Amino acid sequence: MSVILSLADTWLRRLEAYRAQAILRRCAKVGEQVRLRMPVVVYAPEKLSIGSQVDVGEFVVLRANGGMRIGNRVLIAAHATLTTRGHPILPPRFGHTVDAPIVIEDDVWVGAAAVVLPGVTIGRGSIVGAGAVVTRDVPPDTIVGGVPGRLLRATSATGPSEVDS
Repeated sequence: MSVILSLADTWLRRLEAYRAQAILRRCAKVGEQVRLRMPVVVYAPEKLSIGSQVDVGEFVVLRANGGMRIGNRVLIAAHATLTTRGHPILPPRFGHTVDAPIVIEDDVWVGAAAVVLPGVTIGRGSIVGAGAVVTRDVPPDTIVGGVPGRLLRATSATGPSEVDS
């Protein structure tokens, strides 16, 4: 029985690796050392550019219809959603969409279950706290959190740091 479970586990890991590579092959640009921890959902991968040393966690949704650029050394934690597509404020909304690009600059960490909405740029070195909903641009080297996302503090440029609990 353990041999069967081991073989099934190996097969599932290979299948997930194949699925991840299939997604990455369809992207506009992909750097080196990019890891998709499956399952990951990517809409319009042909409009998604990913830099090098990028790690995308489990159950992440990347909706790139409006264009999305992810920089180098970026971490996107599990259950995060980055969407470049929304609906108009005024009716009719059904069947109508509005797209705006998202830019995630280098050295950004997007926390678990965070949501980044259309038209947002996350500045270099910034951190988006877990569960935050980012509706506006995030300046470089800052930490944002909450709903809607707001500036919590600057990151430390002097060395390793930890997010306050």
